[in-house]
Amino acid sequence: MTRFSGDFFDGLTSRAHPVTASLEAGHLRIEGDGIAIAVPLDRVDVAPPVGAARGVVHLPEARELHSADHAALSELAKAMPSGRPERWARHLESRLGYALAALAVSVLIVFGGLRWGVPAMALLASHTLPAGVDRHIGEETLLLMEKISLSPSTLPAARQQALAHQLAAQCRGQACPPHRLLFRDSPLFGANAMALPGGTVVVTDALVKQSHHDEEVLAVIAHELGHVQHRHSLRLALQSIGAGAILVAVTGDIGSVTDLAAGLPSLLLQSGYSRDMEREADTYALAWLNAACIPPKRFADMLGRIDKDASDKASLLDSHPGTVERIRPFLAPGGCT
Repeated sequence: MTRFSGDFFDGLTSRAHPVTASLEAGHLRIEGDGIAIAVPLDRVDVAPPVGAARGVVHLPEARELHSADHAALSELAKAMPSGRPERWARHLESRLGYALAALAVSVLIVFGGLRWGVPAMALLASHTLPAGVDRHIGEETLLLMEKISLSPSTLPAARQQALAHQLAAQCRGQACPPHRLLFRDSPLFGANAMALPGGTVVVTDALVKQSHHDEEVLAVIAHELGHVQHRHSLRLALQSIGAGAILVAVTGDIGSVTDLAAGLPSLLLQSGYSRDMEREADTYALAWLNAACIPPKRFADMLGRIDKDASDKASLLDSHPGTVERIRPFLAPGGCT
């Protein structure tokens, strides 16, 4: 017969009552000063001890039995009805091989969700959410950028207007997604251009100054219009939220999603588009340049000038394809469409 000592809590007060427990005829009997109860084993739940901490036996009516006799608690757990899920859980938890296998499966599920599941759901959601959602995100992002990384453009107003008029003229001849073109100075971003959620395209002064031809600037803007057309910025934001949801599911820390939502504009600035998104934007830009009768080589020349360390290599951790890989289609002979 299994006997062990412990502290009994009656579920009414926090007082611990020293008792002796025994396993007899399918019941757990608990005896102490003024205490004599017998609980059927099918109404007992044994919480396995963690490390050197005492184990807890949960009893009906919010009562508990705490004991440091781990061997006796193990015998009690074995004596419980075999069909109970708790027993199977304890059995699996006590086997290192099962625990490692469960960990491996969990890691694969989380990786698969982040790698394929979240982007797929973000793509679906980006096509169903109203335009006002990404427009609002874009406005908040632009406000943040203007506080920390963007300054008013130092380009002459006439230069800005000339580029804007050229873009507008091209968009009258072919379909362009709704957009707003802005010029800003930014020592942080250097020669760059970016598409924000909602259709705002920001071109830095440094990019315009590095260009050798206005068509090079238009070619870069065409690439950003590809991001606007496919709502890549919104998809990136939704993927970040989806990753936060998985983080909550794994860790149980709902504060992580709250922090992520609060820092979403900053996240959009720090995260790069995926390779697939860059390729989609490049494909759009190539078709746009051919329709505009602008030599696609203009984009290749500008991209090669911006990225002086152009490489054809891209590791699994790179968010962008290699520069040489990207510009190769723009070097092929093009033509007006």
